[in-house]
Amino acid sequence: MITFLEQFLNEAILSSPEIIFSVILRTLIVTLLILTIIRWLGNKGIGQLNSFELLIIIGIGSIIGDPMVYTEEISIPQAISAVVIIVVIFKGIDYVTSRSKRFTRILVAQPVQLVKDGKYVVSGLKKARISDDEFKSLMRLNGIKKLDEVKESYLEMNGQVSFIRVER
Repeated sequence: MITFLEQFLNEAILSSPEIIFSVILRTLIVTLLILTIIRWLGNKGIGQLNSFELLIIIGIGSIIGDPMVYTEEISIPQAISAVVIIVVIFKGIDYVTSRSKRFTRILVAQPVQLVKDGKYVVSGLKKARISDDEFKSLMRLNGIKKLDEVKESYLEMNGQVSFIRVER
């Protein structure tokens, strides 16, 4: 009689060489696919992605990860088809947002003003969900000691906070 531990070891750890080879081959193929997609999408870093783009990247990661491990359920051509469809939709939306301001306003977050003329824009801080302590920390990280040194500050589309200093 096989114990639970023996069964676990046989099924989870001691896989057959064919399955291990299949996972290795699938991983190599999917890695090449990922590299191709990254080159096709462009060279934005994670910090430069807007919400929509980050969602696309996470979705692609999920789709690509499945065929590497689930050798029976999902084939590589199925995953490639899904990824190509997502990338084409992404590129189409990217094209339309570069041509249409109205569409851009719908899909892409606009900068939120946090400070104007050395004073907090309370509605902006609430909208951005940034506390006073967090904002002060961001100021220190940018070499700013006092709020009155800041002419304007914005939460940018990529999630970073920008500062425009008062000219002295």
